Amino acid sequence: MGKIKKLVIKGIVVLSVAFVFFVFLSTTAKQAIRNDQTERDEELFYEGFPRAFFFRGAENTKNIKYKNWEKTYNRLGGIIGKCMEEEVPGRSKNIPFFTRFKKENPQQQVLLHYNGNGRDPRDNSAKFNAGHWLYYEGSQLLENLAADTGLAEIKVKDASIYKLNIGRYKTSNEDIVIYRQTPSGTPDWNYAEQVQLIDTDTVKNTILVKRGCYGSEPLAFKAGSAMAAAHATEGPWGDKSNLMWFYNHSTFCPTDEAGNTCDDIIVKELAEKFAKGGDLQYFDGLEFDVLWNQIDLHGAQGRKIDADGDGIGDQGIIDGVNTYSTGVYEFCKDLRNALGNERLIMADGWASELQRAVPFLNGIESEGWPMHRDPKVKDWSGGWNRHLFWNLNSFQPGFSFVNFKYTQGVKQRGEVPPLAQQRLVWAAAQMFDARFTHSGYAVSHPQDGIYTEIIDELVAGVRKEKYWLGQPKGPAVRLALQQPDVLNGAGMNITDNFIEKWNGENISIQKENNSVKLYSSESGDMHFKLENIPCKGPDLLVSAMFRCDPRKNYPADMTRLINVYSSEDDYHMMTLVNENWFHATFYFRDVNQSSIDIHFEVESNEPVWIKDISIHAHPDAVYREFENGLVLGNPSSHEYQFNLNDILPGKKYKRIMASPGQDTIINNGKPEGAEITLGVREGLFLERLD
Repeated sequence: MGKIKKLVIKGIVVLSVAFVFFVFLSTTAKQAIRNDQTERDEELFYEGFPRAFFFRGAENTKNIKYKNWEKTYNRLGGIIGKCMEEEVPGRSKNIPFFTRFKKENPQQQVLLHYNGNGRDPRDNSAKFNAGHWLYYEGSQLLENLAADTGLAEIKVKDASIYKLNIGRYKTSNEDIVIYRQTPSGTPDWNYAEQVQLIDTDTVKNTILVKRGCYGSEPLAFKAGSAMAAAHATEGPWGDKSNLMWFYNHSTFCPTDEAGNTCDDIIVKELAEKFAKGGDLQYFDGLEFDVLWNQIDLHGAQGRKIDADGDGIGDQGIIDGVNTYSTGVYEFCKDLRNALGNERLIMADGWASELQRAVPFLNGIESEGWPMHRDPKVKDWSGGWNRHLFWNLNSFQPGFSFVNFKYTQGVKQRGEVPPLAQQRLVWAAAQMFDARFTHSGYAVSHPQDGIYTEIIDELVAGVRKEKYWLGQPKGPAVRLALQQPDVLNGAGMNITDNFIEKWNGENISIQKENNSVKLYSSESGDMHFKLENIPCKGPDLLVSAMFRCDPRKNYPADMTRLINVYSSEDDYHMMTLVNENWFHATFYFRDVNQSSIDIHFEVESNEPVWIKDISIHAHPDAVYREFENGLVLGNPSSHEYQFNLNDILPGKKYKRIMASPGQDTIINNGKPEGAEITLGVREGLFLERLD
């Protein structure tokens, strides 16, 4: 008998559209309709560009006067930070500063940064049932265990499955649950004890533990009728933090005696915090850090995680369905219903394993852009596709942002990108309407109570003017799409000859309404390719519209994933796709062959349609005009020249004037000529000359 619980699809949440951002696709500009708004909405969401706010530096409220803290963080569009105890102890002390800041500056966005994967068990873990956490497969107790306090040596079947010296700092030992087994061998999650692992002896198969931890009481267990299972964890994310226990977001999560799942507890807790009179009542919303779409297996070390609570590892996959993924989706839906339409809810979305609950979240955080560690900006296209898809499909108002962590994780390897390349990331955020988070450069000697300096591009250098670019004058322009199509229109007006260029094992391929329809009768993901694409240089941009049927046994409006790569370079560029047509692009740099095959990997076997396919032998150079300036980007591996007489005739621009200590070579305040050459992977911000 299958274990799949019938997913009750209540329908797509009615989108309460208070307003809609301008959303632009490369060849199709989508004009948003702007409805009547309150003054607060006007201030929060219709400011100019660059739209930027301070990242977690605002958490530093200790040993600083509020007036100096407020001066430091009131110079952009808002703040985001830890204000609860789920990850780092003591962060709830930030709530008074954040609350006062919002009261005194209602136009500023104030957001909670909150871990969505799990929590430090010292943070109210007792309100959860033992079955509300994820565990690795355990080992059976071979001797009786009395209900004693203190340390205990426990005889188990296999002590080697428990790990010492793990975690971020390699100084943590695993936390373990001991639970009673029913006569049939299944876990009794209402009779369980949490313990801390002190040591293991793999010769004697014993573990030394501290009893009755994290709010639990020592219990008596019988040999052969109890199991000890290690928690699936991450972190710790601070020197005073504990390993964080992973929530069981699966739709098969065991319930407590009141019938609550893990997610029921979290939703209720957050709803109370954001409600009137709650600690977070003045906050505009929250961003879930690392709320994964699938179980995080980074610490598994070959072990399987149990998601349905039967004691047997399943990795969250039950009868072929990722029940952890559907559970996260349902959690986001329930939280949206609990918090209402006015609160912003975001989550990490910079990688394929992250968020799919698009209809209920306002947007994503790109933790690093395009990805967390991408010094060559290889995922340029994936970064664009993710943000554009969320712009079109997220719960409104849309609110996605790029967290500038571009150099994090590469400094130790000697790969810190030059400022010109970092500026490309700053520029890209302006192209697809993303906000931009900034921690600020530390100031060695605070001036007038200001403790950080801001990237010049965000405030026009010495002018220190936020939103200085103003509103966009039009869509971001992808210049490659204005160049000839190497397919000579074959992908726009599809013929039987064009269908023959597609190939895939066990894939049905046919023409349908001027699109290519692809599907398979075999279970699993689909892999197919478009063969023998001519190349006329080192650059190739593939452009196409996609839509798909939903996956069987998944929510109807849950997205699917498509990865694209070439026969020459197997680097995967992703796009999300759903039942609505979406325009995605895939940029191939440094092509060395006269022709290549374009490969597509599609999640699951249900039909996918592709149309309006064009391919252009040109760099994916891009520009966007604003009321008060111009932003340019060159993602290619060679120089690229923009001709203003061609793209913006009659318009004149100048460089911004750098602040002391920043990039005075690029940002020198001088007027620009008609021809502007950007170097390898470079971006540029210019001021308009009247």
